[in-house]
Amino acid sequence: MAKPSVIRRLAGLCMAAVAALALTMITTIPASAQSTAPQLTASALSVVNPGNQRFVEFDPVRLQITATGGAPAYTWSATGLSRWLGINASTGVISGIASAGIYTVTVTATDTAGSSSSATFTIQVPRECRTC
Repeated sequence: MAKPSVIRRLAGLCMAAVAALALTMITTIPASAQSTAPQLTASALSVVNPGNQRFVEFDPVRLQITATGGAPAYTWSATGLSRWLGINASTGVISGIASAGIYTVTVTATDTAGSSSSATFTIQVPRECRTC
């Protein structure tokens, strides 16, 4: 027969092993149950199309163009504007004086990562008859 001190030691080791196993089972999360941290991804750069515009000849024009996503700050450019209109490269504001004509305008935003996006719209400025 085993001595009582040996039995107590074995019983103590057995209890410690059971406790360690129980603790391992409680704190171990199966891989299938683990959630991954949300991945933060920037949305793609997109210029918001302001829609077709109509202005009165010789009136001042101020049209804010905006963009979403990408890596701000944006650099702006435009093609197709009348000679009296321009775009501010830092703010995206088209401003100047409306001159008669129909202009197909394409505005482009470029972000700090080098991505770009464009939007195309029409500016209509009917000729004003001041002598009619």
